[in-house]
Amino acid sequence: MDEKTKTAAGIAAGLQGMPYDDKRLAELAAEVEILNDAVRKAAAQRLTFDDDPAAFASVLAKAARS
Repeated sequence: MDEKTKTAAGIAAGLQGMPYDDKRLAELAAEVEILNDAVRKAAAQRLTFDDDPAAFASVLAKAARS
């Protein structure tokens, strides 16, 4: 089991109390990686390091509506 899958397993078990088999955990880890990459790319196009942290939520909300 790779590190991303172990992380997904820890989150699923520790925070959500949900057991999954190794195959599903690997799928979840891949899905989270894709979603995280999409959010980071969207934010990078509109935000800079020095922006207020609240601006991130605003960017996500605007992107969700479009």
